[in-house]
Amino acid sequence: MKKITRINEPYPAVSIDNFVPAPSLLRAAAESFDSVNANNWVKYGKETGQTQLASKDRNTITPPALMVLDYIATHFDPNEVFGNLTNDAFPDTSYYAGGMVINPNKKGEGGFLGMHLDSDIHGGNFLWKREYSAVLGISEKFDSSFDLLLHDGNEKHARIPYNFNRLNAFQCTDNSWHGVPEIITGGYDRKVLIVLYWSFVGKKDRKKVRHRAQFTNKLKFK
Repeated sequence: MKKITRINEPYPAVSIDNFVPAPSLLRAAAESFDSVNANNWVKYGKETGQTQLASKDRNTITPPALMVLDYIATHFDPNEVFGNLTNDAFPDTSYYAGGMVINPNKKGEGGFLGMHLDSDIHGGNFLWKREYSAVLGISEKFDSSFDLLLHDGNEKHARIPYNFNRLNAFQCTDNSWHGVPEIITGGYDRKVLIVLYWSFVGKKDRKKVRHRAQFTNKLKFK
């Protein structure tokens, strides 16, 4: 049984260390980022509130990264881990809007991810609502600039430390602000593998949705 560390404020989040039994597979996944064809990345510039590269879908993910993502989807069930906050969430194994993600600053790219709320309806299936994000750290060289910041949009906030082979997961709601707003330390690349979990909501909720991430720089951290 893996040890699970949980916080409930500013909103429910968990961390699980040594998540994948074979760290060597994570190293293969991390190394494979360099082999991705430039045309297979979705590129985000700082004008969008982030400097980041993300895989497009399952077909553009490297074999070792795909093995790890499938392992997360197979072995992490947020319905159980979060104590029945939900009972019907499921992973999208196409890894749309997730998969391989990197905030680069190894060559001075200035990688960061501003504080934001994710889109809450799946871009490829308007009947699915986002419930959880699960983020696995695969960079062995890292520092505190990699940490994930959480904020409820009011006063409560927390820092979730990044670590190699640590799975950080959190519930996605209308106040689940999160990001890596500090520019990654020079000479480092923040690499993660992300699995998103959804629930079926049908057509009734489609009018009141965020179809794109919403960014802000107005949150205060005491």
